[in-house]
Amino acid sequence: MALRTLSALATDYQINPRLELAGGYDDNVNLGATNEIAAGYALADARLELLAQEPNWRWRATPEVRGNWYPDHSDFDSNGEFLYLDGERNGPRYTLDLYGYGASQSLIANYLPTANIASGLGVSQPGTTLATPASIRQNLGYLRPSYALDMTPRSSLELNLNYTVATYSQEVQGYTNYHNVAGAIGLALKATPTGSVTLRATGANFQPDVGRDTDTYGANVQWDGRLSATHQYYLRVGAARTDLSGSIAGAAAASTSTTTATGGAGAQWTFTLTEIFVDLTRDPEPTGQGYVVNRNQLRLRVSRRFTPRLAGFLGARAIHDEPVSGSAAPTVLAQRYNYGTVGFEWRMGREFSVIGAYDFTDYHQYGPAAQANAARVSLVYEPHRAENGPAITVGY
Repeated sequence: MALRTLSALATDYQINPRLELAGGYDDNVNLGATNEIAAGYALADARLELLAQEPNWRWRATPEVRGNWYPDHSDFDSNGEFLYLDGERNGPRYTLDLYGYGASQSLIANYLPTANIASGLGVSQPGTTLATPASIRQNLGYLRPSYALDMTPRSSLELNLNYTVATYSQEVQGYTNYHNVAGAIGLALKATPTGSVTLRATGANFQPDVGRDTDTYGANVQWDGRLSATHQYYLRVGAARTDLSGSIAGAAAASTSTTTATGGAGAQWTFTLTEIFVDLTRDPEPTGQGYVVNRNQLRLRVSRRFTPRLAGFLGARAIHDEPVSGSAAPTVLAQRYNYGTVGFEWRMGREFSVIGAYDFTDYHQYGPAAQANAARVSLVYEPHRAENGPAITVGY
């Protein structure tokens, strides 16, 4: 009983709230290519980080609610509810990770991808939607457990599994409900004191309510380098084969197969005053439009602390989706999406900060490209923010 009490007392519990209130202006709220609508807006975002940890395990849950209001165009008002989960447990020879999130959000321009880094190097964020924003609601769930076992001092076994399910309030604008199951098994070999090579086999099954079922399987080889605790990078090359079954409008019902190259390269540096994250990936990904794409994606994030109270940031995200041959109707073409942001965060005190940002969006689907420019100013309240915490707290 005494040991259990001491163990319970050693657990570190934290409750960290964050509230953001913002105002801004967007010169193309509907992200239209010809009929642009400009409007001012207000934003509120509230989240609560619940953290429990001990030396060999950690669990975090973060619920979040977000709302956008357009005084002169109420038809663009929207809201989103989110829940993020992640945990880790370490044993003498193993590491068990669990990551997941749930989201219920309106599919308008405010919820298109940003430069926020929601997953680590080489891991794309599932459920990303690029189709023309529509007044429908998406409910998305994602769960990704992973397990690593040290078999010898120089080799380890890696197991990964993830499940995605998405439903929509209406099956319009090409959206359809779907679920996707994917997994990977890999053998990691330590080749040098700072580097390791992993041989990995992958597989996935995508089943949309409307569209072709898709089985994807492949293999890749990845080099991971960790030059220090603050500098890591990776290189990955591979190939994936997709097998399609079922029929869609405008295409034959016969099964088809195709093989494409996959890969990735990225690095992350974390210094005392500067943080740099850059990642380039190419992988088959399911979409809410009922077909599979080869997604080429670039994620970039740079933040810099100029003074103890002032920091700046810039970020970018570029996505180029190419439908896998035979997975979509002949009229469905590639989509291109580019997003950039630059701004600052000024800490007025430990609990309050002001954030200013400019965002640029470029979106090309089927017809002429659509572009939008937006600017916003936010006031952030974090009562439990550490005095020596990170310079940038905003997700961008």
